[in-house]
Amino acid sequence: MGSLKSFTVSILVAGLLAACQSPKTEVPPPASLTSPQIEAPSAPEPMMVDAPPLVLMIGLDGLNAPMIDRWDAPNLKALAARGVRAEGMYPVMPSVTFVNFYSLATGLYPKHHGMVENYPYDKVAKEQFDRAAGPQQERWWQGEPIWVTAEKQGLPTSIMFWLGSEVAHDGVRPTRWTPYEHNKPYQDRVDEVLAWYDAPEAELPRFAAVYFDRVDTAAHYFGPMSEKAKEAVAEVDGYVGQLVEGIRQRGLLARTTIIVVSDHGMVWVNPDKVLDIGEFIDLKQLTVPQFNGPYGGSNHPFLHIYGEGEALEKAYEGLKDFDEHIHVYKRGEMPEHYHFDHPTRGPDVFVVADPGWSVRNANVGGWRAPIPGQHGYDNYDPTMAATFIGAGSIFPQGVTAAPFENVNVYSFIACALHLTPAETDGDPDVVERVTGGRCPASIVRKAQE
Repeated sequence: MGSLKSFTVSILVAGLLAACQSPKTEVPPPASLTSPQIEAPSAPEPMMVDAPPLVLMIGLDGLNAPMIDRWDAPNLKALAARGVRAEGMYPVMPSVTFVNFYSLATGLYPKHHGMVENYPYDKVAKEQFDRAAGPQQERWWQGEPIWVTAEKQGLPTSIMFWLGSEVAHDGVRPTRWTPYEHNKPYQDRVDEVLAWYDAPEAELPRFAAVYFDRVDTAAHYFGPMSEKAKEAVAEVDGYVGQLVEGIRQRGLLARTTIIVVSDHGMVWVNPDKVLDIGEFIDLKQLTVPQFNGPYGGSNHPFLHIYGEGEALEKAYEGLKDFDEHIHVYKRGEMPEHYHFDHPTRGPDVFVVADPGWSVRNANVGGWRAPIPGQHGYDNYDPTMAATFIGAGSIFPQGVTAAPFENVNVYSFIACALHLTPAETDGDPDVVERVTGGRCPASIVRKAQE
């Protein structure tokens, strides 16, 4: 893959398959939900001698970092008190679901793992990711997910609904994996994950991961500051409480590192802040994947434009000075922190709006009014800040960490499980800082050489 450069993050300013730019059919919460509030223990529980470590990663789609403080989330706060909580975690660009959950899994920027959008377009193959078949087609999913690293080194893994887990990577799959079912009740997900930990010791998942779309769904449909979003945060907080308490009841908490992550934040979209840019784009000569599909003519936070020659230059020249609330970049000239200039899937021209603004093409069918909540904007904007909480043996207790990029999460997991990691875009110095020296930068670097 060549030399991967680490990017030193700056301080953040303020404080799956369906989780994408288009909203989803909302799954109602269960009629009753047992949501035990977990407590922050005063001292770690004793660990069974020679017990191998376990890691559970919980993905909460759309959970903007400040949501935990804005609303009632006692279980997430208690988990943070037992470990490390980041002020915010930088998603990769663009700040959408497929891209970021796969960066969390691989430790790679989009330019190296290939998922540069929820439904990327490959200009060499002249093919766009198919919503139905793409999740099972290995060619779209480059890099090595953490569960593959674990399986290669003899550790059994169990994955529910994580992006990239439905394909074999070089013939390697998780020991247990689940095809995505968007309408699978959330309580059933919790119960199934806890059942994994009822297995005999030799069959316990050393690494496990589960995904919930609940907050993203509510924030898309009703807005990130809505009462529905508040209810969704309380609901997923309850599921986290059940998972932690279930692991505790099974006597496994002391040896389990629990990591809670989200993929991006969310911002309110003003229906009066939609810019029509169709006049600049000749769709007979240029390809814009966002304009495809049933809602192609609707508003979009960003556009990938593929093509060459006069048509591409006309699009660039017309768009770059069209409005101060959109930003236009040519391939190779994007901001350094974007990292999605993939050789065959990176756009020739990239257009991104300011948070709350969007673009559309009135010449394309499938228009609908802007949905209240949206993401996909600049990954360093505070409204896009994701959540990170980690509790377990590699994390100090009760620490608030400065913001860092999500490509470091792979290395946390590898360290906790004593794995030799694949090459990633993570920063060993960040890994050492967040873990309080428990995962030394020198060891991380050596393992990646």
